[in-house]
Amino acid sequence: YLPLLFGLAGRIAPHRTARAMAELVSRPRGRNPTQPWELAPGLASREMELRPGLFARAWGENGPLVLALHGWRGRPTQFGPLAVALVARGLRTIAFDMPGHGRSAGERATPRLLADLLFELTQITGPVHALVGHSFGGAAIGAALALGFQTSRVVIVSSPTRVSRMPFMYAKAFRLPPRAMAHFVRLLDEHAGRPVAELDLVAVGPHCRIPALLVHDRGDAVIPYHEAEILAAAWPALNVISTEGLSHRDILADAAVVQAIADCISD
Repeated sequence: YLPLLFGLAGRIAPHRTARAMAELVSRPRGRNPTQPWELAPGLASREMELRPGLFARAWGENGPLVLALHGWRGRPTQFGPLAVALVARGLRTIAFDMPGHGRSAGERATPRLLADLLFELTQITGPVHALVGHSFGGAAIGAALALGFQTSRVVIVSSPTRVSRMPFMYAKAFRLPPRAMAHFVRLLDEHAGRPVAELDLVAVGPHCRIPALLVHDRGDAVIPYHEAEILAAAWPALNVISTEGLSHRDILADAAVVQAIADCISD
């Protein structure tokens, strides 16, 4: 019934309907099932509240800081295998729960909101040696880099490299009429502070001089491997690792992938 509702409302009240669509596409609902490997012995972490209402998991006490961003409906414990490998190399990892996820406050998550949050966190944690983003979290790294975030290493795993297209795909699926769609475009650009496509990894990466690694599975059923191919073609300096049979989420637990990411970050 929602396409019918949005189609009708978009003709009667296009601006209000566009706002409702912008709210809808930015609100995570629920969480993906916990994978068994997230609960494996030896991956223990401690919970911390970075600031009121923003919760995170932390591994390690000392060393250069790695900030990790989980994906849409993801969770910090997905970075457990990587964080343990990084601790062994003298680095510490903090993976925070995005707004609208877990115990963290807030109802919305967008690349721009997460980028702003990363800048805020540096005032709490100090300099960030590396950023690691999985899926939507990797897309948020693109927004942060577009806004001038400083770090020494970037790792992108299974991420949409043209995340700005996704809200429009949803809007078209919900049959948002042309007038409402025009308002929707303006709302997204206003929120981003610029044309929203300028925050995409594919727009930012080619101009980024930070050493970066991209990891993507060829059989990813959530974010197609074609997204990785597009980013690699646009960003010649990007180091790319393609995997087989690891899917969208289990790629974070693969021993070879974990070692490659740890090598990139600790190099």
